[in-house]
Amino acid sequence: MRALLDLLIPPACAGCGDAGSVLCVRCRRDLRPTADPAYRFVAADASLVIGGPLTLGVGAFAYEGRLRNALGRLKYAGVARVAGELAGEAMPALRRLLAITGPVSLVPVPVHIARERQRGYNQAALLARHLADRGAGPVAHVLARAHLTERQHRLDRAGRLRNLRTAISLDGRKTRVPEVALIVDDILTTAATMEACAGVLLAAGTREAYGFAIAREV
Repeated sequence: MRALLDLLIPPACAGCGDAGSVLCVRCRRDLRPTADPAYRFVAADASLVIGGPLTLGVGAFAYEGRLRNALGRLKYAGVARVAGELAGEAMPALRRLLAITGPVSLVPVPVHIARERQRGYNQAALLARHLADRGAGPVAHVLARAHLTERQHRLDRAGRLRNLRTAISLDGRKTRVPEVALIVDDILTTAATMEACAGVLLAAGTREAYGFAIAREV
């Protein structure tokens, strides 16, 4: 049915709006690593977050331009199909992280049920599923959002940490957490959300928690 609809009504690119594909070639070429590989080991790598409950967090691409548009449409405009395209583009960065972590379970950052109903899905869970389909590891839905929080993008790091202090919890329907968890989200900014998730997982028995996002905001 989807193939027939695409033939009759070509999809619009989530990055630029041009008709013909969910994420066009031009927008794929516009994806830029957060840090310049030429300066690796010379200057701080802007794609990385290290320390705290989170052993290591990585953002695949810089949160800018057409990728910002695509993630906005994924999160707020119901363009769910772009999740698979973005997951595919991010896999090379994820494979480099998996070479460090070893086998992991993918743990999506949870959203509150009211927000998930409003959007129609949890974008982090969609991304985790598509990464799993590409061999990244199984998905473990072990976290829940206990209550609605103020939107994180409006807050600084201290505000984000306060906002999340009691918001993330274990999903009461799950009895076990993964030994090594890879927390998956769409955008990595201050890492407050991933750290909150990692703290809950470590307290429940996870040995190590890593993070991976499609984009890193710097």
